[in-house]
Amino acid sequence: MKKWVWTIIAVVVIAVAGGYAYANHRMTQQTYTAAMTAAKNAVQDKNYSVAEAAFQEALRHKSNDATAQRYLTQTQDFASAESAMGDSDFDSAKSDYTKVKTTADGYSILTQRATKALKQLKTIQLKEDMYQQIYDQAMTEYNGQSYTQSNATLDRIFKDSDAKQSYYTDIYNQAVDLRSANNKAIKGGGDGTPADDSSSSTSATTTSSSSDTTTSDSSTSSTVAGLTDSESAAAKNYKGSNEYTVPKSRTQLNGKTITAAQITAARKTLKAAGIQPGSFSDQDIRDGLIAAQKAGTSFKTYAEKNYK
Repeated sequence: MKKWVWTIIAVVVIAVAGGYAYANHRMTQQTYTAAMTAAKNAVQDKNYSVAEAAFQEALRHKSNDATAQRYLTQTQDFASAESAMGDSDFDSAKSDYTKVKTTADGYSILTQRATKALKQLKTIQLKEDMYQQIYDQAMTEYNGQSYTQSNATLDRIFKDSDAKQSYYTDIYNQAVDLRSANNKAIKGGGDGTPADDSSSSTSATTTSSSSDTTTSDSSTSSTVAGLTDSESAAAKNYKGSNEYTVPKSRTQLNGKTITAAQITAARKTLKAAGIQPGSFSDQDIRDGLIAAQKAGTSFKTYAEKNYK
């Protein structure tokens, strides 16, 4: 065969191969672009599971594409943060939102949403801390048999419409349970809350003088510093443990009084470990903190070993 024929054949083969390669590249590019567009539209619609699948599809056609991989990771982190928010796992949510926000050259919509979510999360955590402090105060009053006062304290939660949001479900339900316990105790005729109404005063004045003298002497001798007579009586009759019925050594850590902030932090640790913090009085928490230190371990480790 003549040389020029071979030349023509070679040119045709090269042209066909080049055309196929070009067509294949073009098709790959089109498929990749379509997948990226679908993924971005899904993010716009907040349909993150669909967005994840679309970004993964884009990567199947361009496995080393940095943009698709970056957007996919951002989407997964954002979806994880949203799930953690639904479970009131605020620490995990904050961590994932921060990853999304700080992703270099990330998808701007996700970055903006994460930034907004972090601001909202800060407000939610402040609210949660406030509700926890209110609940702790009400629990202390319940332990002191001041059931009416405990209910009045809990009303600060119930009267706040935000408290019914899903973020605060655990603490709200604990408050409902405590109110039920207060009402049951009040119905049973027990309440150490000081009475200010005239009927209580009248009842007190109708008691015989000898009984008054005896009661006065008794309450004076049993009064705990800083408490009213009725509160002292409640502390004396209380069968559990609180700061008024235990030695000073059980209220201190390293020689310093255990603060309300430390107790609140410990309750959060219990909650994070899957242990209901409402099952423990403030003194129970103090005892746990002290025991953990003596055991040379963290409160979380101590709680997981002894409270479950």
